[in-house]
Amino acid sequence: MSTRRRGGFTLIELLVVIAIIAVLIALLLPAVQAAREAARRAQCINNMKQVALALHNYVDAFGALPYAGGFNAGNPATPSANHKGWGWMPMILPQLEQTPLYNAINFSDYLESTGAFTVRGVTISAFLCPSDPNPVFYTDRSTPTGQGPPDGTPYRCAPGANQYRGSVSHYAGSYGDGFGTSAADPYTGTGAGLRWGCGGCNTTGQSTGTTTPPTATADCPNPTDTYGSGTNHRGLFDYRSVSAAVTFAGITDGLSNTIMLGHTSPIVRTNSMVWYTNTGTTNGTGYPINWMLKRIPAGTGCPPNGWSGRGFTSYHAGGTNVAMADGSAKFLKETMNQRTLNALGSRAGGEVVSSDSY
Repeated sequence: MSTRRRGGFTLIELLVVIAIIAVLIALLLPAVQAAREAARRAQCINNMKQVALALHNYVDAFGALPYAGGFNAGNPATPSANHKGWGWMPMILPQLEQTPLYNAINFSDYLESTGAFTVRGVTISAFLCPSDPNPVFYTDRSTPTGQGPPDGTPYRCAPGANQYRGSVSHYAGSYGDGFGTSAADPYTGTGAGLRWGCGGCNTTGQSTGTTTPPTATADCPNPTDTYGSGTNHRGLFDYRSVSAAVTFAGITDGLSNTIMLGHTSPIVRTNSMVWYTNTGTTNGTGYPINWMLKRIPAGTGCPPNGWSGRGFTSYHAGGTNVAMADGSAKFLKETMNQRTLNALGSRAGGEVVSSDSY
């Protein structure tokens, strides 16, 4: 009696099939990841446009961009003496359909007060980029005034006294092509004007008073103060609340040629990054895109220099999103010319920028 052999796969055939499936998965996975990142990047651009539109609606209502107040509150020697630490983002909450939260803020009281405890704990999705993998809520945030009882925990990178809870914003108003904090800084200090086109470069360091501009030099004839602030402020949001609120008429370089909002990440910033203060929501064009992101020591998550974390940074491959003053959003490559980036940072620098240069 003859027997028929039952059909089936041999071990070698099975291994070949498994290998083919593994190769297909390996080919498909990057495409899936790229599609997901494209969706996250589109959501990021949409969020940034929402904030930009809110700023335009604010200008329509009040005639100027929100004043980035709240620095050195209570000091009668500064123009911001009547501010209580609140930054520009809380001012546009009604334009972002966050009127109940806006009404919950007592702007006549310090943001560190116990009455603002609930407000400090709010996370606003419109201020967040889905591509950033870092936490968004922290309990170790520093504030510009420190006038209330701390409700936070010590900052692991540099413990300080006045720490509060709060969420970050991945979007920051631009202070333009201004100075960092050190005259030795290669991108915003001595010689940075001639080499990198930093119009607010500073060779002498920050001034002794917030209303007294730093000393002008041949290298830097119009120096700005810390983080582009002061009477020579060149961007749209003054970090130290010295210069007046910016109007669209004052952006003589053109709304489409001036950055209004940039992108940042808590991994490159110190614990001052929080959505409800001006110190936490102002960055500038003085540093190359993603420059500090590439220099974070592995395993620490602590920036080696706090000053250089105020450039524009994102986890979008190859560059970052920005919103221009006309409300449009663009993707800027991290390889773009630094002089061009600084030219896009100034609102009235008179630079000529070709649309094909970025």
